Amino acid sequence: MHNKLILAATSATLLLVTACSTNQPAFNPADTTVVSVKGKSYNIPKGAHPSPYVDDKVIEFYQKIGLKSCRKGDMTWEEEKAKEEMGIAISKGDKSIYKKLAKEGRIGCASPIASK
Repeated sequence: MHNKLILAATSATLLLVTACSTNQPAFNPADTTVVSVKGKSYNIPKGAHPSPYVDDKVIEFYQKIGLKSCRKGDMTWEEEKAKEEMGIAISKGDKSIYKKLAKEGRIGCASPIASK
């Protein structure tokens, strides 16, 4: 009886862990939505947020970390959890987080959508 109770508890725990770890959809930078920033429309990944401030220096920095398609006039975006990770890393003085997130496709740039 004791073994059955342990087996049942283990099974319930595994089921709970599995269910909790798979209920969030994975971030997919190819799955986009349209957002409007300062009167311009951009396609950015669902689950990402526009950066609050972008200038030519930010775009140049993004190009240096591997996002070669970023251009003047683009806006930048971050995946929600990437935003949190950046805050933690920067508070510890770690700027390599940007290169890591760029490589993973969790931060990027978006050009304005051309009006027809």
